[in-house]
Amino acid sequence: MKSGLIFLNGYYDTRHSDFYRQEIVTAVENGSPLICADGGIRIFDKLNRCGEMPLVPDVLIGDMDSVPDRGSKPLLQPKQIVQEWVGKTDKDYTDGQLAVDYALEAYGCRHIIIYGGLPRPKMYETDQFLGNLKLMRFGHYRVSTDENYKVEMRDPKQTIHYVLSTVRLTRQNSELQRVSLIAEADNVVVEKSENLRWDLASLHIHPDLTNALRNEFVEGAESATIRLVAGSAPVYVIHNW
Repeated sequence: MKSGLIFLNGYYDTRHSDFYRQEIVTAVENGSPLICADGGIRIFDKLNRCGEMPLVPDVLIGDMDSVPDRGSKPLLQPKQIVQEWVGKTDKDYTDGQLAVDYALEAYGCRHIIIYGGLPRPKMYETDQFLGNLKLMRFGHYRVSTDENYKVEMRDPKQTIHYVLSTVRLTRQNSELQRVSLIAEADNVVVEKSENLRWDLASLHIHPDLTNALRNEFVEGAESATIRLVAGSAPVYVIHNW
């Protein structure tokens, strides 16, 4: 399953710049495309100011209204800029949707990894964050039902998974590992879970209840697994540490 990295025009916790740099370097080594949605290219600018090896995105896509001025210092340009697209007129698709769609169609990616999806502190961007959660669903909507599809929203201290059947969460450090499940449909049912403090087997994750928030890895567990019953609707699984 080919991976594609999407960089949104959102919040990047640059206190952990090494996280973003390593994610990009690993993607390049694996041949995964790097696609910036409009102002998402700013994270490359920031990383390139303090790194020895230049990081260059493969594609910059969108209407470019978030990158009018990237500063006075000469900056690396993306390998390709896409400002025109067939059948997707102005604001019919958001820049994030364009980026995901491009990864799916131009590169054949079926594993989408999103960065910059969280709201920026002090900016009250709750709408953007909720929209980015919908963006995780968008890729699933765009591929055929018989194809494997996987999507994550990664940040230095958290990953959000949009789970269609099974997810395996890996311990990231020695600290507390929190796991929360959030449903948007009323037919989300867990078949089994492993290595969670509160077993989720047979639990119905109701969209109007909060009965699946703030679970935890059992002490000493290096991973935890959640598997949905056949025919279950997808569920968001939030793993933070």
